[in-house]
Amino acid sequence: MAFELFWRFLLVGLLAFGGGQTALPLVERMAVAETGWVSAQDFSMALGLSYVTPGPVLILATFIGYQAAGLAGAAAATLGVFLMPWLLAAGAAELLRRHVQHPWLQRFSRGAGPAMVGLLGVTALSIAQQSFRNWGYAAIGLVALGLAVRTRIHPFVILAGGAVAGLLIGVRPL
Repeated sequence: MAFELFWRFLLVGLLAFGGGQTALPLVERMAVAETGWVSAQDFSMALGLSYVTPGPVLILATFIGYQAAGLAGAAAATLGVFLMPWLLAAGAAELLRRHVQHPWLQRFSRGAGPAMVGLLGVTALSIAQQSFRNWGYAAIGLVALGLAVRTRIHPFVILAGGAVAGLLIGVRPL
């Protein structure tokens, strides 16, 4: 079982171009519909928790692996999903280090930065559509934005405060 988890999540890691978000439909189909390693409800809960934790969203592979095969499954799925992206990033970093002064690479990075800001904006809008189900949750988002922009409070503290506020207000979605 651990080898199957490793192999399937290795493929997910290879196919996750654009980040873990792009691979979520594949992971859901694989873990819920094809293998039954987790239920649809467990997948949704794991996905929600992966958004709350720091780090990549595909950390949910650890949960799926644990549900499927215990600690060995968690280790196999985690190693599988992150091995290839890590190797590719390390190789790309070495190549970039060698050519950092090349004019083409400098022009590329000047254009890639603004494009990345635009893509992050689209992601923020998508998350906002899912998160701001009513005024209570929108208020949490606005307070978090204000704190992040106007104070030096650590982002984790803001995130934890928002999570606690959501638990305390218990506002029902529209």
